Amino acid sequence: MKDWFKNFKSKFKVVIVHPETYEEKGRFNMSKMKFINLVVIYSLILIAITTCIIFFTSVRELIPGYTDVTLDRRVYNMERRADSIETVFRQEDQYIENLKRIINGEDVDFDIKQMTLSSGQYQTASVSVPTFFVPVNGLVTNHFNRNNKHYGVDVVGKADAVIKATADGTVVFSDWTVEGGYIVGIQHDCNIISIYKHNATVLCNEGDVVKAGDAIAILGDSGTTSTGPHLHFELWVDGRAVNPEDYISFEGK
Repeated sequence: MKDWFKNFKSKFKVVIVHPETYEEKGRFNMSKMKFINLVVIYSLILIAITTCIIFFTSVRELIPGYTDVTLDRRVYNMERRADSIETVFRQEDQYIENLKRIINGEDVDFDIKQMTLSSGQYQTASVSVPTFFVPVNGLVTNHFNRNNKHYGVDVVGKADAVIKATADGTVVFSDWTVEGGYIVGIQHDCNIISIYKHNATVLCNEGDVVKAGDAIAILGDSGTTSTGPHLHFELWVDGRAVNPEDYISFEGK
């Protein structure tokens, strides 16, 4: 045993030579014990470095059965964002559907939240509408009548008269329909929508921000339900038609 331990501690000379010329490049003394110690030390260093990489970098996620401790939180946050996006899309779809029904003259009483577009280019600031601007001066030939499903007033004005926005807002509809002809719809604050039908042409596009009194159309006779040049004007509050003459005097100078 003593001889074995002595042999274990005995030194050897290690010579480094060139493989072809056999030129000596270096030499050093090395014992078996020193060699084993070096192997153990380098192994421990390698194990320590590998452990740090596994515990403190994303490499640990590549190890089978190892789960990132933040994974559940990230999945939860992603689900919440997905739910929020779905809610926004659902509200905007409902808004568009309600707007179509208003354009078609359907009198329905919607929840105020359903008629408010929560995001996107049609959103307006939450401030009070002080007064309504007269969209066109003229003679009211057909008044508001809910029983007859006439949800606005017909105003006969001068030929080619300019139709003006009744309040600040954003144009949410500017197009042609078979019955209403050229129609403009504007979303105002306080959950109010104004509708202008039977125009000869429109002067604004969807998404335009307009001020009260801005020109938006030209008075005309378009659409199959029109009986002559006039403006059919509607006001909707919280998704329900109201009598425009309760708020606007059309026969003023």
